[in-house]
Amino acid sequence: MDGFTKTERKVLREIAGEVYEWELHGHLEELDKAFSSWRAGKLLSSELSAEIHEFHQHAARELWSMYQLLKEDQIVARGIALGAIPEERLNPALREKIKPLSHYYRRDEGDAA
Repeated sequence: MDGFTKTERKVLREIAGEVYEWELHGHLEELDKAFSSWRAGKLLSSELSAEIHEFHQHAARELWSMYQLLKEDQIVARGIALGAIPEERLNPALREKIKPLSHYYRRDEGDAA
């Protein structure tokens, strides 16, 4: 992470962790719906097991892999683009450094939609 101060790198690491937790939380909420259906008797145990397996094999692994490849500044910029954190969370200097990346992720996420 060239161009960032020690303090900025620390802030980026902390916020990157929060972005990961935010995104994982969204996936786990989907899995929780399957658990709720199972508890309500609307889903067989085998179907719930298949949902858990699907989550583990796809969403969890893909998310983990992506976050291992991205640098903290990229994660934070992506988090801003996804709405996980507001830009105002960053001080003005750090916001300026992240701005080109957050614009990239906003454009990239828009293309995927």
